[in-house]
Amino acid sequence: QLPTYKYMNVVLDSVFTLAPAGHNPECYRLFESVEAGSIPVLVKEDMTTSYVNSCKDSLHHWRDAPILVLDSWNDVFPAIERLMEDKEKLDEMQVNVIVWYEKYMRKLAGEFEEFMLGSNMNEITAPRMATAIDPW
Repeated sequence: QLPTYKYMNVVLDSVFTLAPAGHNPECYRLFESVEAGSIPVLVKEDMTTSYVNSCKDSLHHWRDAPILVLDSWNDVFPAIERLMEDKEKLDEMQVNVIVWYEKYMRKLAGEFEEFMLGSNMNEITAPRMATAIDPW
């Protein structure tokens, strides 16, 4: 088991982060890697396959992200080796993924805010039945 602070340092120091699907193709590694400025690496199958007990098409919003999507995990080393040869392009790719993620998060936050405001407006205007709920 790797302590959290060591894991954070590894991701912060990584150009790429492998993000294989678990129970759901959209996993925390995607978000952790981009937050750290690391480029997530996935396989095409995870972008298109529906998993049992997972959110349907959970990676739809990552399709236009400037991440590394491989045909198979066997392509990891050749692809990364090729990308590491062009430091300028690699720097650009890292900047692009950070810019994409910031735009994505702003859009997501805006949609959430609109939803919450819309939900609250409905709550204010719609009559409600009083109920007593004791969660404990």
